[in-house]
Amino acid sequence: MSKRTAKEIAAEIRALKRLVPVGVFAAKTRATIQIEIDALESGIDFTADEFFELPDEQQMAAQDAENWKNGDHDDAPSEGWGTLVK
Repeated sequence: MSKRTAKEIAAEIRALKRLVPVGVFAAKTRATIQIEIDALESGIDFTADEFFELPDEQQMAAQDAENWKNGDHDDAPSEGWGTLVK
């Protein structure tokens, strides 16, 4: 699969921003979604100490968003949140 276009990335960022976390993990979910947005908007330095200080789920979310952006992953970051968002 080829790298995502700027239009696809912008649409995905909008979709992520529309997600509303719910439940006891809402704050954690919002932080993870924000990491995905950051990865799509400006990229993440996967070698920086700050990256390794993130919780595992946020590291994985950032990597998944980057992989989607590069066309290495089919599932968009906004998919798969299930009951954690509305």
